[in-house]
Amino acid sequence: MSLRLRLVLLTLMLVTLVAVALSALQLQTLVELLSQDTIARARLAGDQTSSYLQQKIALEQENYPRTESAEQTKVTWTTIIERDPGLQPFLVVTMGQIAESLQEINVADASGTILASSTPGLPGMPLQPRERFSVWSELPWYRRAYDLVTTRPDWEVSPRPIGIGEAGETVVQIQVVTSSLLLRNSLLVPLQRLGTILGSALAISLVLALLLTHSALRPLQRIERTIDRITQGNFQIGESRGPEAKEFQAVESKLDILGQQISGARSTDTAKNLDALVESVATQLDVATRLSAISRLSSGVAHEIKNPLNAILLRLDLLKVRLGDSDEEVAQELEILSKEVLRLNRVVTTFLDFSRPVEVHFEAVDLAALAREVTELIRPQAAVAKIEVESAAAGPAPMRGDPDLLKQAILNLVTNAVEAMAQSGGKLRVSVTRAAGNLVLEVADSGPGIPPEFRAKVFQLYFTSKAKGSGIGLAMTYRAAQLHNGTITFTSESGAGTTFRLEFPATVTHA
Repeated sequence: MSLRLRLVLLTLMLVTLVAVALSALQLQTLVELLSQDTIARARLAGDQTSSYLQQKIALEQENYPRTESAEQTKVTWTTIIERDPGLQPFLVVTMGQIAESLQEINVADASGTILASSTPGLPGMPLQPRERFSVWSELPWYRRAYDLVTTRPDWEVSPRPIGIGEAGETVVQIQVVTSSLLLRNSLLVPLQRLGTILGSALAISLVLALLLTHSALRPLQRIERTIDRITQGNFQIGESRGPEAKEFQAVESKLDILGQQISGARSTDTAKNLDALVESVATQLDVATRLSAISRLSSGVAHEIKNPLNAILLRLDLLKVRLGDSDEEVAQELEILSKEVLRLNRVVTTFLDFSRPVEVHFEAVDLAALAREVTELIRPQAAVAKIEVESAAAGPAPMRGDPDLLKQAILNLVTNAVEAMAQSGGKLRVSVTRAAGNLVLEVADSGPGIPPEFRAKVFQLYFTSKAKGSGIGLAMTYRAAQLHNGTITFTSESGAGTTFRLEFPATVTHA
């Protein structure tokens, strides 16, 4: 499988996972809203029907003989309901005004015989019990979505029955029936919209992945031809270069220089060794170039993911504004969605910042002076936490480096040390010494130390053991050490503190 095909498939998989996750969250919200809206409308229809019946009974009861027993009262009420010519039209109008998902409204006596219904032909028939909508609405959202799509039986919402006496003996019961088919129709339109958005996202991602991979991997063909030319013994400068990225230009320039150097060395007795060296270097350069292309493409993919995340966040804000304070539970769910989208947006932004190539501006710097500057910068914060700060250096420590990157690397270590001792105080020591021709900077604290299970992960990007940490500081420090041909190590003992050690090549001075 080619590198380009792997990159395209990886991009599609990433976009598909993000799109499916967001679509699932949106579908969950739709199912919850649909369930809550349906049960609220069904209860409203039942309450209106109950209010109509009670008013009708109160008005018509005066036209009937005075009842002496509960059974006579039941007979009178059922007679009033059966003979009311306006009840059936009222039920039909109520269904049409309140919700399209209601299938029928039935009014039955205590024995379950239908007295009146919005559906002609049902009066006189026994009331058919159905699954309660309140029980179904407590199921997980994906079960409810599956039920709606597969057309399960209808559900019922039964308001409080109308009764008599102190015990509330039931005389009239009301049944509001909701149709799973009608509910499914209400869900299909948003589902079709989500499917369209998902398909469009995949199609756009495929096109962008093809374009980006073609643009990013095109210079590899010229680099491959340059390597082939060198391995065949042709050490002349190759074809002219176009306006490609600096990374590719640097690789091609180094290959041309390498070819010229090999051309001069071929006349010696070390030709075989040089041939092996060329093959090894060419392989390493090819791998480095491909990794650079992958990094560039990944940054482009992250940038393309960031745009739809912003659009999703904007739509969530608009949805919260439209809902207002009408439903606190839905507002909480929308707040969770907003926080998760913001978190994902921060991850993508951090990835873009970390994967962006860093330009290192080398100049003569004094590592001891940088250490003193950082120590003075952190001293006020340390004093508030009752931390004693000590700075030690045997003298000037000249080296070639980027002062901004070095200062930030030292500041990250010192800040972590201060935060580790923020609760109990302690001692912080920053020292610069020489060892075997190198400069060594140590940041030692007397804090609680790094737990053994975390020590193998401290330099990993996004790993942090702090509640509000970002997991970037030590990764950036590790990167800065590598950019200066240096190393970073640490030792830690639980309850006794931690010491980080940065080691850089020193500048050679002559008397």
